[in-house]
Amino acid sequence: MSETFNRREFALSLVAPLFVRFVPFSPFPSLPAAPGINNPDAEFLARLPELMEIAGVPGVAMGLVRDGAIRWSHYVGVTDANTKQPVGADTLWPAASLSKPAFTFAALRLVDEGKLDLDRPLRSYVPDHAPDDPRGNTITARHVLSHSSGLRNWRNRADQPLVPDFDPGTRFQYSGEGFYYLQRAVEHITGMGFEQFMEVRLFNPLGMKASTYSWRRDVATRLVSGHDQGQVRQNPLKELALRLLDVADEQQKPLATFTHEDIVAAMQRMSPAPPTLPNFLIPNAAGSLITTPTDYCTFLIELLETHNAQVDLRPETRRLMTTPKTRINRALSWGLGIGLEQQAAGSADPDYLWHWGDNGPWKNFVLAHPATRSAIVVFTNGSRGLNIANRVMTAATGQQHAAFLWL
Repeated sequence: MSETFNRREFALSLVAPLFVRFVPFSPFPSLPAAPGINNPDAEFLARLPELMEIAGVPGVAMGLVRDGAIRWSHYVGVTDANTKQPVGADTLWPAASLSKPAFTFAALRLVDEGKLDLDRPLRSYVPDHAPDDPRGNTITARHVLSHSSGLRNWRNRADQPLVPDFDPGTRFQYSGEGFYYLQRAVEHITGMGFEQFMEVRLFNPLGMKASTYSWRRDVATRLVSGHDQGQVRQNPLKELALRLLDVADEQQKPLATFTHEDIVAAMQRMSPAPPTLPNFLIPNAAGSLITTPTDYCTFLIELLETHNAQVDLRPETRRLMTTPKTRINRALSWGLGIGLEQQAAGSADPDYLWHWGDNGPWKNFVLAHPATRSAIVVFTNGSRGLNIANRVMTAATGQQHAAFLWL
């Protein structure tokens, strides 16, 4: 045996373990056989519980739509690390900011009906919501839906004025406050409580029977717990929701019909009175949707193509959602109500639509591919759930997605 061979063999013996060490943690499967979005393959799904254990995410639920139908769903893990209740089709999930695209769709129907003007200042609909301010007075629905209103995400103190940080329409700044402002305008336009509006305009026509931006009595027993670094967390809105349901029973008035004014009045009579800033209120267009993968997939079908005359948008209005309005970077921008991803510079249309949801111990992600009318949604009940969602999206598309670099 030659000295040269022995040295080469010795060198390989040192390098080889480095490759072996990384193989078990490779999260990326082979490219799906069909273009667009497909359900992850069996190999990935077999390894998913291992990835969840590493990330500290006890439960995951997923659904996939393609060509106008729900083609696949998958449930794995538990709703609560203490009770070990299995995740199932009836499990309810806090959608967090996945609330925003569903609300946007319903609000844009008002645009088609001539009831909401995208470029009319919201102050003209709701004079009492924000202080008089030269820049704030120019905020419109188009600014809100494209996250260019200049408003901060949320205020946490009453002494923080609701005024923009820059001229509306000039750049991107993600804002839940803006969506709540538009929610109030929608209530004034329609004369309905927000939850009732969503029931009439989206949930009931599409058969989304499990979904609510408010609460029902069954929500508390069906809702997943959150998890953060091994600690089980309960939904912070649970106590308020149950107290509001009691108020509604006392008034013999469905909670769904309560307007912002009704909710605030009820909360101010509570002892101790909870804070009444938008971030602490339900229903909340920006983040209080509670739903299932089946229900959300039903909405995604409608988002991708016309299916129901009661909720369908005009083609030109639908295109507003998928036309870049506010630029984030070379790969990402925002249309109206949803994020857009362009994988090739200079592309006229987005390759993917996307949105994430982050309510702390609950993390979610949705990705849609308009060209193939396919989409996938992932709900998780762990604070590192976006790490799982990232791998699911790669498994479903065979591509990595820019949103996870930005988030």
